[in-house]
Amino acid sequence: MTNNNNMHPYSEKQESNQENDTVLKLPAVVDGEIIPIEEIEDPIFADKIIGEGFGIRPTGKTIYSPVNGKVEQIASTKHAIYLSTSNNIKLLIHIGLDTIELKGKGFTSNIKKDMIVQRGDKLVEIDPKFIMEEGYNPVVAVVLLNRLNNSEVSVYPTKEAIGNETIAFKIALK
Repeated sequence: MTNNNNMHPYSEKQESNQENDTVLKLPAVVDGEIIPIEEIEDPIFADKIIGEGFGIRPTGKTIYSPVNGKVEQIASTKHAIYLSTSNNIKLLIHIGLDTIELKGKGFTSNIKKDMIVQRGDKLVEIDPKFIMEEGYNPVVAVVLLNRLNNSEVSVYPTKEAIGNETIAFKIALK
């Protein structure tokens, strides 16, 4: 799955969780194009109503955990996962726009509430083609739900991100 031709400066394989007291680097949660959150075609995300973050237009099917943490909740339809980390970062991974209406079709997952996950663990398998054929946008939003201590965030847009490898987002805690 590693693409050695991807020369983007943030594409190197990350060997550790990249989690420490001051900086958290989140990899793309799925293969695809990393976009600024403002480009997601839904004002809830684009206007940062629920938080800062980034989007991915998926080309892959596997959604990976971007952090070591705990599954706080997963929607019964598998389209939304809430994660928390030991240093109190809370994330939402929201797969698709209005995909709750698919009632779980096109989504497969074995994770459960309160499970401990490691960065790189498979959270959900999706079928982006099916989602689009059903008339929905498969864009994946990754949202920081709690902005801690005036933390600074950075997004690294790129056309060809590799899930669990390409760095997509950095949170610098203050």
